[in-house]
Amino acid sequence: MLPKGAAGKLDAIVTAPICKESWQMAGCKFPGHTELLAHRTKSKRMVMMFSSPKLMVALATIHIALMDLRNKFTIGCVFDPIDLGHQALVKMGVENPKIAVCGLNPHASENGMFGDEEERVIKPAISMAHQAGIDAHGPFPADTIFIDAIRGKYDMVVAMYHDQGLIPIKLLGFDEAVNVTLGLPIIRTSVDHGTAFNIAGKNQADPGSMKAAIKLAVQMAGGSVA
Repeated sequence: MLPKGAAGKLDAIVTAPICKESWQMAGCKFPGHTELLAHRTKSKRMVMMFSSPKLMVALATIHIALMDLRNKFTIGCVFDPIDLGHQALVKMGVENPKIAVCGLNPHASENGMFGDEEERVIKPAISMAHQAGIDAHGPFPADTIFIDAIRGKYDMVVAMYHDQGLIPIKLLGFDEAVNVTLGLPIIRTSVDHGTAFNIAGKNQADPGSMKAAIKLAVQMAGGSVA
C-alpha cells in the first residue's frame, strides 16, 4: 500500500477514485479503499464521513447491497457513526455537536407501519449515544431531515445506507465534498466521486473534490492551507 520505509514519515493519505469492479477482477477481496485501510491498520471500527460546506454526513453502512442490509444492520453499526462523527466534529472545532439520525424505512417507519428497524436497532443506538453524552436525535424521515441540517439545526446527519447519505451530499456540493475515514489511526481523505471512465481523456473532469480532499488532509494534519 505504501512504499517501504514510509512508516512514520507521512502525515496523511489522500486517495483518488478506484473502479471497484477492476479491483475484483484483479483479485482484491476488499470493496474499496476504506475497507482495505481498516484491515491494514487493524481498525475495529471505521466510518465513512462526508464533509462539505453545506452538509456533513456519516454512514452507518457502506458498500453493501440493499437486499443484504437487513442481515448486517446492527445497533453497533448505527452507534459507530454517531460516536466517531461526534469525535470528528469536536476535533474540527464544533462545540457540543448536534447530530440527527435518519430512519431506515420510509417515514422512519411511522411507528412500525413500514418496518421495525427504527424501534429495534436505531433507537437503542441513539440511547447508547445519550449515555455517552452525545447530543443525538431521531430517527427522522430521511426525505426531510437533510433540510433541517442545511438550515443549521444539526451539525451532522447519520444516514443508514450509502445512497441515502450520498445523494444529498453530491447534490449540494459535488465538487467540494470530501470523504474522510473515521476510526483509523491515520488521516485518510478522498474524493466523493467515482472514476468517470465516460469522460476519461477528454479534459472534462473537475478536480474540485480532489483539491478539497488534499486541503482537508493538510488541515487535519495540523498544517495550514492558503
